[in-house]
Amino acid sequence: MNQAPLGDAQQGFEAFARMVQDSIGVCIPQTKRGMIETRLASRVCALGLNNIQEYFRHLFENDGLTSEMRHIEETVTTNKTDFFREIDHFHYLRNVILGSNQTRAGSGVFKAWSAAASTGAESYSIALLLAEHALAYPGFNWGILGTDISGRVLEHARRGIYSDTVIAPVPEALRSRYLYAGQNEWQGKWRMSPALRNRVHFKKMNLIQEDYNVDRNLDIIFLRNVLIYFDPDMQLAVLHRVGRHLAPGGHLFVGHSESMIVRMPHFRQVAPAIYRKEV
Repeated sequence: MNQAPLGDAQQGFEAFARMVQDSIGVCIPQTKRGMIETRLASRVCALGLNNIQEYFRHLFENDGLTSEMRHIEETVTTNKTDFFREIDHFHYLRNVILGSNQTRAGSGVFKAWSAAASTGAESYSIALLLAEHALAYPGFNWGILGTDISGRVLEHARRGIYSDTVIAPVPEALRSRYLYAGQNEWQGKWRMSPALRNRVHFKKMNLIQEDYNVDRNLDIIFLRNVLIYFDPDMQLAVLHRVGRHLAPGGHLFVGHSESMIVRMPHFRQVAPAIYRKEV
């Protein structure tokens, strides 16, 4: 990549921000420069460099970008997630979508995609509701895909181990049925049961890539609190790509702060930040 940040650290930051937007899609405004450089300080130390400008030179002038990309992805992405975050979305899933007791004709499997899965709380929140529905309707079959650009958080998600504090929003009835309490050195930790972990699969994915290796007949997609990090053109591109993977009648969930972004033909808003694909 020919973006050598010659000169001062400001030029280095500008080159870094351009690279991140081109490769990951995340916009880094000047106002976040201090935060990003603080996060990168550990890499400066790990590489034995003296300052952030030497780090930028390492990336762009000394061919260090490829080896550092994994760390950069961790640095510039925000992995905020909670169980049952934006609870109204989960009420809609349980009461309206699952409450109809219908899956798509001919599908046989109810398919969900958590497109910014982070450490897995969103994916497993969906899984808890789908597992409960399957108890009431034994013929109901389901599966979930969770994707994220960060390999580190996906490893956390695959383990399915969370602290008392993190699983606090999970209702007691669901906790007792689907989570195992840790003992001895694992005291204060909980693990998702194999019944859930075996139905939730995680893989790394960059949403700005042209094509997604994801089924195109999904019932629900949670694309929440990630569009806000893209510029308007990329927001529109990602929405259209993601929308292609919903079956007619499927539902797209976005973050409440992202509702105004969704403007797509054949998608009708049915609840705050929830859209139904009509055709």
